[in-house]
Amino acid sequence: MIRRTLATVAVAAAALAVPVAASATQYPAPEPGLTCTASQVAPGESADCTITGPDGAAAQLQTTFSGADAEIAGTVTSAAKTITDGEATFTVTAPTIEGTIGVTGIIDGVAFATASVEVAEELSSTGFDNMGLAVGAGALLVAGASVVFVAARRRSVQNA
Repeated sequence: MIRRTLATVAVAAAALAVPVAASATQYPAPEPGLTCTASQVAPGESADCTITGPDGAAAQLQTTFSGADAEIAGTVTSAAKTITDGEATFTVTAPTIEGTIGVTGIIDGVAFATASVEVAEELSSTGFDNMGLAVGAGALLVAGASVVFVAARRRSVQNA
């Protein structure tokens, strides 16, 4: 009886030890990545750019702007930030003139990805700009329906 109990306890301990050992396995570090919250901003506005990578690595963001009379014309590299929880976030403020900001992500001194943020006075819209056309089409639809209704009434009066 004691042998059977000890065997059961040993099997149960082995069954519990396998998942615990598997969870202690180190998974590879995430692939480095660069994403920006906006691909287009108005002059003077800002966008956040996030670098993802292994925890503890030094991340930097490098921006390039070739617009004339810009405060950040040329290439500017940020101070290094340590990646924690897989990411480091940087805020990029656009100059007050239009142009394209080139963004490069750097981890431990190695550039790995690029993105761009367009600085434009008028941001692209996704709405319908021609409300006058819609009102005109509706008026033509009502006029056409009225003509058909009046013609049908006249025909029914003549047939009576």
